[in-house]
Amino acid sequence: MKKALRVLKTVCKAILAAVMGILLLYNVYLLIARTAFGNGMPTVFGYAVAVVASGSMEPTFGTSDCIVIHAEKDYAAGDVITFYDDVRGEYVTHRIVLASEGMFATQGDANDSPDAFSVPQSAVVGKVVYVLRGAGGVVRFLQSPAGLLAVFGGGVLLWVAMDLISERERKKSDA
Repeated sequence: MKKALRVLKTVCKAILAAVMGILLLYNVYLLIARTAFGNGMPTVFGYAVAVVASGSMEPTFGTSDCIVIHAEKDYAAGDVITFYDDVRGEYVTHRIVLASEGMFATQGDANDSPDAFSVPQSAVVGKVVYVLRGAGGVVRFLQSPAGLLAVFGGGVLLWVAMDLISERERKKSDA
């Protein structure tokens, strides 16, 4: 029993350290990519994560959904892509309604007409490959200083609690 608890404690600590480390590295990477290199939507292994900010793609996905985007070689009509709109100075996620020689006509699913501009392939970040319904708030929180502090503070408290419990069990078994 004592050995099983020790193994469980070690496994929990390893998982906790891995999650905290990955979260820290990811956020540091985002910070450096955005501030030092001006990349508003950095990718990791071709993937990026974004939170939907408007209802232009409803009912496909709505505000506060989290979308996972993957860079592809080619895009076709029907694909939902995320691209940088120079005019608005922001990233937009809309469906391709017409593709022609590296240029795309796009439209939000909730919009009555196509966008008034064409999107060059060079402006495309990638294609939406997965939607996490309602997870946008969590993602925003985890990328904020308060979210990072909460995760690391919670992790430290959990770590200390595991040590205190195992120490109490050790003293109990020694008595």
